[in-house]
Amino acid sequence: MQNSPPTETRAASIFIDENNILVITMKDCGKVDEYDVIDINLVLRHLSHNKPAYKLLDARADWSMDKKAKERAKLENTITKTAARAIVVSNKIKATLFELLQSLSKFDYPQKTFSDKDKAYKWLLSLKNGK
Repeated sequence: MQNSPPTETRAASIFIDENNILVITMKDCGKVDEYDVIDINLVLRHLSHNKPAYKLLDARADWSMDKKAKERAKLENTITKTAARAIVVSNKIKATLFELLQSLSKFDYPQKTFSDKDKAYKWLLSLKNGK
């Protein structure tokens, strides 16, 4: 799956694969602060050449965001372009709860939560390939 060596930040490992899907794997890093969010998004913009990207976020690690990080993430989300996002969480219960919370938000792109990384990847590929 990996096409390039990963770029490591304190909070995540990020690479772009042979299908041009950005894979973001969160680390067991405890609290993610606003500077971690900035670091991750700088890497995403660089790897995607600032074009809309298909993103797979593996969020199964042990981490959380403080209030300032959440605010910064909302701001960064308007800057960093997303074609579609698949989020992988640790189990189906979390996936269902996350889907419920997402249904209250509006996104300009498709976003879906999964408990299976392969299914998440296949979903992104199907969107990317127009199937």
